[in-house]
Amino acid sequence: MGKVGTAVVSALLGAAAGAAGTNYLNQKTIAQKTEKVDKFKGYYNMLNQWLMLKQEGKSLEKYFVDNGYKTIAIYGMGEMGNRLYDELKNSTEVTMKYAVDQNAASAYAEIEVIDKDEDYEDVDVMVVTATFAFDEIAEELSEKVNFPVVCLEDVVFEA
Repeated sequence: MGKVGTAVVSALLGAAAGAAGTNYLNQKTIAQKTEKVDKFKGYYNMLNQWLMLKQEGKSLEKYFVDNGYKTIAIYGMGEMGNRLYDELKNSTEVTMKYAVDQNAASAYAEIEVIDKDEDYEDVDVMVVTATFAFDEIAEELSEKVNFPVVCLEDVVFEA
C-alpha cells in the first residue's frame, strides 16, 4: 500500500475513532441527564404524596409511632432532611437525636449534625433522605449500625 493508501486508511480510522468517541460521550451525557431526571421525578412523586398527607391532616409522625420508633436519626440534611426535621421537631411522641451528613461542617440545621464517618449513637431508626442513593447508603450503614435504616420515600408512602 502506498503513502496515499496509508493516509486514506489512517484518515478513515481516525474519523471512525472520533465518531465512536463522540458517540460514547453523548451516550454518557444522556445517561447522566436521565439519572438526574429520574432523581427529581422520584423527589416530585414523594413530595406530592407528602403534600397530600398534609392536606389530609396527617403527619409522618404516625409512621414512626406505629412502628415503635421513638428516637430517630436523619441521614442527609439537604432539603429533604430539613423538611423531615421541620415535620417532626415539635412531636411529643418521637425525638430526633441527631443528623448525619457527608458535609456536616457546612450543614445548616437546628439539630446536631455529625459526619458520616463518626460513630453513631443508637436510635430506634435512621431515616435516609437521599432516596436516590438509598441502597448504597443502607449497605454502607449495615456494616456500621445495629438499628433499622429506612428510606424517607417508604416512610411517606406508608404513612
